[in-house]
Amino acid sequence: MNFYLFENDSRHTTTIRDLIEADFNNNLVGIGVSPTQAYDDLLQLRVDIMIISSNDPEVGIQLIKRLEQVQIKPHYIMISSAEDVATKEAAYHAGIDFFLEHPVSPVEFKHVTRLVASYCQQISKLSEIYNISSQVVTPFNRPQSEHRLQMDRVNAILRFLGIASETGNKEILKIIRIMVDQNISFSSIDFQRDLGLDEHEKKIVYQRIRRALRVGITNLAGMCNEYSENEILLEYANALFEYQNVYIEIQKMRHEDVPNGQISLQHFFDGLLQESHGKLSI
Repeated sequence: MNFYLFENDSRHTTTIRDLIEADFNNNLVGIGVSPTQAYDDLLQLRVDIMIISSNDPEVGIQLIKRLEQVQIKPHYIMISSAEDVATKEAAYHAGIDFFLEHPVSPVEFKHVTRLVASYCQQISKLSEIYNISSQVVTPFNRPQSEHRLQMDRVNAILRFLGIASETGNKEILKIIRIMVDQNISFSSIDFQRDLGLDEHEKKIVYQRIRRALRVGITNLAGMCNEYSENEILLEYANALFEYQNVYIEIQKMRHEDVPNGQISLQHFFDGLLQESHGKLSI
């Protein structure tokens, strides 16, 4: 199971981390110290169980609600010093599976995490069985495995284009994750709500992405020039950049005097979402 720890009190971080990692079946994929960091991390990471440890449960409740808006729904275990019934009820209504109190008991923590992990595995198996036995959309919302497959394909495409290590790659993954989870087009994204970006910040993000995509289209043009009959290359050239723009890059490589091609962010992201469904493989 992949665990993520949101802990805004450093006094508890080491203890909870050690309890998670004491079970060899657990994998701690990240630690966040603020709601914003945790939200950004979960846009990119595969998380099965999220541990929310905070002296103020309301902070965790608001984080859960924000993640739910973008269809990110891991299982939650909340740890807090709060003892009043109303606070616990609010946390359970928000979607947590268990509420533990500080100081956390190692035995109780181990028992609870194993219960939640077992439940995750059962749901995953039921989803797989249902998918095999029926073509109807599953009643478990969209299976988390489907989200993972799409994001795996996205990461494979970005590596294929040679931009996985570029500065703008992080922003690309955040945006495409929103599109995958909500199954929406690029033009339908609410950047303020889902990514916390105002217009000025959005322009900066766009610039980073364009620089990364410039590297990608150049790399793709080089491959198309070398292997002009390859169907996958031609598909990506058209789906992600529109082939005429890739062809312009090929002409420039041949030292022809041509104007720069255009990179459309909407065309790229909508094409990336389409390719994430696995129409082609790399």
